[in-house]
Amino acid sequence: MSENRDLIVAAPLWPHGDSSLMHLMRRAGQHSTMCWTQCVDTGLSAVQYAILVVLAEETTCDQQTLGNRAGFDKATGTYVIDRMTKSGLLTVQTDPSNRRRKLVAMTAEGEAMLAQMVEQAKRAEKMITAGLNVQDIADLKRLLSKLGGLQEPDDNAVNEC
Repeated sequence: MSENRDLIVAAPLWPHGDSSLMHLMRRAGQHSTMCWTQCVDTGLSAVQYAILVVLAEETTCDQQTLGNRAGFDKATGTYVIDRMTKSGLLTVQTDPSNRRRKLVAMTAEGEAMLAQMVEQAKRAEKMITAGLNVQDIADLKRLLSKLGGLQEPDDNAVNEC
């Protein structure tokens, strides 16, 4: 087989077309996780890093807003925030004006962890995008933002199951 084969040809054939978007997304997710694991040695996940990044911008944030910004659901957020609180990276307080609302903030330990992780996260991103040019990276970010609901889809986008 040729050394320069198109990688999409390496994906399994599917009954509904030549390649499966879901399969390619899963493979990209695996690659992303592998790059993160190789570059980031703190033991924190990409979601935990995102929480620290959001809290560096917001200082104090309610749990729902933090979830929307960092990209996690309520159940995941409760678990991850609890673990990060027990690790001394975050503090959680009840909002005095709404006792059902939890306010999350980063501790000094969390700030130190974020400072330690920034360069490692940048290396992971460079590893993920190795082989892509500047336009490819911009296109990838734009398309992933659309798929992730962070950007409005085009008016003519098909949204069927």
